Amino acid sequence: MKRTLFRIVFLVLFAALALCVLPENARWANVILPRLSPLLNLGGALGARRFLGWWLLLGTPLLILPLFKGRLFCWWMCPMGFVAETASRISPSKIRLAKIQWVGKGVALLIIGSAVAGYPLLIWLDPLCIFTGFFAAWRQPVTWASVALSAGFFSILVLSLIVPNVWCHRLCPLGGMQEWISGLRRRLPSKRRDLEGERPRELGPAVDRRVFLGFAAAGAGGLAARKFLGSKKSAVIRPPGAAETSFNALCARCGNCMRACPYGLIVPDLGVSGIDGLLTPVLKFRSQNPTQYSFCFQECVACTKVCPTGALQALSVEVKKKTSIGVAKLDKKKCIAWEKQEFCVVCQEFCPYQAVIEEEHKGVNCPVIDEEKCRGCGACESQCPALPIAIVISGQRSVSPLRQSVGKG
Repeated sequence: MKRTLFRIVFLVLFAALALCVLPENARWANVILPRLSPLLNLGGALGARRFLGWWLLLGTPLLILPLFKGRLFCWWMCPMGFVAETASRISPSKIRLAKIQWVGKGVALLIIGSAVAGYPLLIWLDPLCIFTGFFAAWRQPVTWASVALSAGFFSILVLSLIVPNVWCHRLCPLGGMQEWISGLRRRLPSKRRDLEGERPRELGPAVDRRVFLGFAAAGAGGLAARKFLGSKKSAVIRPPGAAETSFNALCARCGNCMRACPYGLIVPDLGVSGIDGLLTPVLKFRSQNPTQYSFCFQECVACTKVCPTGALQALSVEVKKKTSIGVAKLDKKKCIAWEKQEFCVVCQEFCPYQAVIEEEHKGVNCPVIDEEKCRGCGACESQCPALPIAIVISGQRSVSPLRQSVGKG
């Protein structure tokens, strides 16, 4: 009963963080919950190839605690673990775990090993990210795309009902990492007395050959994935500060950036950027969401402040204004000015970067895009009076000297 009450308290606390109930000026605290995971911190920092801030220290306790108290966090504090255990208790299934191998240890090794190679595979299986992603899914307005973020949460519930305790005891990579650390103390080189002969004996090395081989295989897998997946270019529009390479691997699908966006522009990708980009964040403006009349405001950097893995680099407002997320493309056949010779430069009026200039055509001033000035904010698209919309934002752009190197992985 004591442990249950303790876990309920932590569940409520973590749910409050995930639900974003804090005042707007304290929304940065949303990053606390996923940053408690050392698996996420290490995988993100190694994969992004940069220091992700002092927030990384939040994961230190879960690196040290298992050496003394085993998986205390799993059994007393983990919110996803508590939900899975509750589902296991009410499960009518009698399937036992004896014949199921410890997969979580291998997944943890795969995440860290592939992160060293620059492409952290399966980092999105971290339970704290799955937990926060569930709450991010129910933001307003609720759509099928947003609800897709909760797939991991419900998958764990279903697994726990079919095979009780399988997530915490066999599949969880964070639990697997703590299991490795907990076992490390028992395998550290030390002298003990043999119970039969009272003679000192040496224990085996802390890390055996299988771990080295697994780590090497994970690194090779990360290199292969980085070459064949990480170098692919996609036409989707990513949030500001997105890593130009390895974004799909670095993204934990935690939903923090989606929940942080005050305009509701960021939604989960449902496969446009490839199978490895499933549920990663993309921006959808009015042409892809007819009810959306907002754009990526030039002074808003909310989404860049809450990424726990480095998939999005934290930007200042000054850097944000110099960072391109896409480019406006004008279809002259749909444009009122170009096609109908009627005066219309609404896109120019609303562009905050003066990226729309005028060109005379048949006696009418018509809009033209200056790609070097365009940042892809979507202001022009949001206000275009033509139907269908004549000016839309594309993730593909010409090579420009103003193209920023922000967020390179």
